[in-house]
Amino acid sequence: MTSIPISIKYGGTTYHMHLDNQSDISKSEQFNLIANHIHIPSDRLKLIYKGKRYTKENWHDLSLISNMNFLSIGEQNEDETNIDTKDIECIMHQLKVDRNTAVRSLKLHPNTIDAILYLGNK
Repeated sequence: MTSIPISIKYGGTTYHMHLDNQSDISKSEQFNLIANHIHIPSDRLKLIYKGKRYTKENWHDLSLISNMNFLSIGEQNEDETNIDTKDIECIMHQLKVDRNTAVRSLKLHPNTIDAILYLGNK
């Protein structure tokens, strides 16, 4: 089992991690590990390496080597601590908004109805 150190920059933060370059971990699982590590959903994550953009769809084209430095693009997940998942899903369903928007509105207005009204009046 070979462990490959990589760095991912997002905003002003650099995330360091080691990816196992073994045959039982698929390339899509590797990409999901990176996405989870930097808190960006894998469907919204784009990694830039030497001018080329890598997403979940073309990650398999990349051959990993030690000490690769990536620039990441994508919106990080909002912290959902102390927010009821049912409230988030209710707002997402009612207003057809993404999860981060629903979480941000619930942080501003903890009452679900107030959060819906807030987003509806935006």
